[in-house]
Amino acid sequence: MRKHNLREWQGTAAVIGVDWGDSGKGRLIDDLAQRADIVARYNGGSNTGHTVKNHYGKFALHIIPSGIFNPRAQNIIGRGVAVDLESLIDEINLLKSAKVSCKNLKIDEQAILTTPWHKMRDGLREKFRDAKIGTTKKGVGPTYADRIERVGLRIKDLYERNFAKQLRDEISFQNKFFNFKLSYPKILTTFKKYAKIIKPLVSQTIPIIQKSIKDGKNILFEGAQGYFLDIDAGAYPFVTSSNTGIIGICRSFDIHPSQIESVIGITKAYTTRVGAGPMPTAIADLKTRNWIIKKGGEIGTTSGRIRDPGWLDLVLVKKAVETNHVTSLAVTKIDVLSGLPQIKLCVGYTQNGQNVGYVSGDADYLARVKPVYETLPGWKDDLREARILSDLPNNARTFIRRVVDFVKVPVSYIGVGPERTEAIYV
Repeated sequence: MRKHNLREWQGTAAVIGVDWGDSGKGRLIDDLAQRADIVARYNGGSNTGHTVKNHYGKFALHIIPSGIFNPRAQNIIGRGVAVDLESLIDEINLLKSAKVSCKNLKIDEQAILTTPWHKMRDGLREKFRDAKIGTTKKGVGPTYADRIERVGLRIKDLYERNFAKQLRDEISFQNKFFNFKLSYPKILTTFKKYAKIIKPLVSQTIPIIQKSIKDGKNILFEGAQGYFLDIDAGAYPFVTSSNTGIIGICRSFDIHPSQIESVIGITKAYTTRVGAGPMPTAIADLKTRNWIIKKGGEIGTTSGRIRDPGWLDLVLVKKAVETNHVTSLAVTKIDVLSGLPQIKLCVGYTQNGQNVGYVSGDADYLARVKPVYETLPGWKDDLREARILSDLPNNARTFIRRVVDFVKVPVSYIGVGPERTEAIYV
């Protein structure tokens, strides 16, 4: 970032979750995108949900980048995204009904397709697991698995002469080995219809990104989900099937991490997790738990499930900051904590009486750690009118300072309410 104030960012920037996600990436990117020449989504699929509320209305975007509301910005769906055409076209139609154009949208021709059999296999696998991983059953895991196995269909395949044969052969395989009853004629007709709709949007996006970097354009990379759902860095197996951190950008657009000038790590002022898997700072007190769920509106955008709340886990945040070379933090929903007499921050882990840190890829290990807390005094003030740091009550400023002291990067953005204007740019 060539300027310190996030509101006036320039260059090549990325927004990634430094927790388990659901921290307001869509809302922040919608705001930052007003200065962007390009907004590029690099991972995930219809299993993710970015909520955007602006003068056009309220939207839950699953595949389309949250910068789509800026008609001057080119929005890119990178090759690392799993594209469910049904979901994508539903989003396009939803935006169209709100008078939002998708003419500035580009879809990489190498992006992998999520198909009906991927969704069926996702549900089938989850049904037979003894320990559920909490999949959204959107078919994203099987989609990525087929890509790795080199049998997945890509966007570009829709326009190849042999697509009908490819599709027929794959459906025959799925029906034979999974005992499905997929209809080849029906699926072929549907894919032909979808292919016609999206054809003007299909492109090679890697050259677009690489040229834009050389030309000094403002590029904003949009991550989906949080870093601790990363297939490699998260608490396996309770993870997603893509790289949610900076490495995901490099894989999607063939660029080097050094070309990303700033990384904004986003987290709520507390921690939440939806689905299965360990969360060391989970709040056991039902009164506090229900307070945060109700006041924070902690219902999953994609899944509709309640997000389990916990105190802010600075051990995780710091690990994500260090690994992804985060340059500043965005802390959202600090207003939700208003009214609590005391607020806890997790500043360490112990296991068997020894101080320990986070270990990648090991859910069993994370389930055994015990959080070490610092307790800070709360505040009662309504924060929604705050627009500069000094507008916050002393105890809220103390909370922010402690986060900065522990994580060792500045906080550049503080969300004090659900509206786009209800924020402090530090």
